[in-house]
Amino acid sequence: MAVLGATGCAKGGGANAPPDSAGPTADASCGQLCDSDHDGVPDPMDQCPDTPPGQPVNKVGCADSQLTPVLETMFPPYGLAWTTSGDPGRAGGLKWTYAGIDRGDLFHIWWIVCDDPATPCGVTLDGTTIAAGEGWQFDATDSDLASGTLIETNATHILLADGTMPALTGRLTMTITDANDAAIPVATVATLGVPARAGAYGAEITGTAFDVTAIIEVQASGSTTWTPYLDYYDAQPTPTGGGSTAVSFGGSFYDK
Repeated sequence: MAVLGATGCAKGGGANAPPDSAGPTADASCGQLCDSDHDGVPDPMDQCPDTPPGQPVNKVGCADSQLTPVLETMFPPYGLAWTTSGDPGRAGGLKWTYAGIDRGDLFHIWWIVCDDPATPCGVTLDGTTIAAGEGWQFDATDSDLASGTLIETNATHILLADGTMPALTGRLTMTITDANDAAIPVATVATLGVPARAGAYGAEITGTAFDVTAIIEVQASGSTTWTPYLDYYDAQPTPTGGGSTAVSFGGSFYDK
């Protein structure tokens, strides 16, 4: 869950900060209290001059429209508590709970899926490394983004004890809900306006808590049955000393 840094005009935003108000340009006699753009933040502290009139600003004088989303560099951010339960390769899947988010004066918080370019997201049952061709691909047919469900698939193999490697299809099913179990819509990063590194989908978090549930399954060629990938692996005649699986799934926070 570690994340890297990004750039932006200034970090933070807030709906409770004083709005800009129209008025005459301050004269030099105001000194350190001059507020040239009338946003309620004195010029020496104002990191975003010329804020459009009437827009709420954060504590450093920046309006939502003047900011670019930035990638959070620390985990967990916002003072939240992160708890985890379950396993993505077993029935019921993996559940991540993010609670107690302190939004401060932020305008927006986003959670972006599989955003670390150094760790390709996918599943493999034939080794410890997820190859480039085993990364998740968006499933437009079965995903229901408006209802908070993202489904992605990949092509992989399983290494059996006889040395063969039958083809498999992998599937990631991710759902995201708020503290009241209501769906949080998923959208493309372009729709969200987030300059993500590697992630293509994510969600805007508007409250102080949310849950992410993910289950990763596989399906054998010619089969119509999806099985949690570890359950499937355990049931196959795999090598005693050389078989293994690998999976990658994660998320990054952006805000402004």
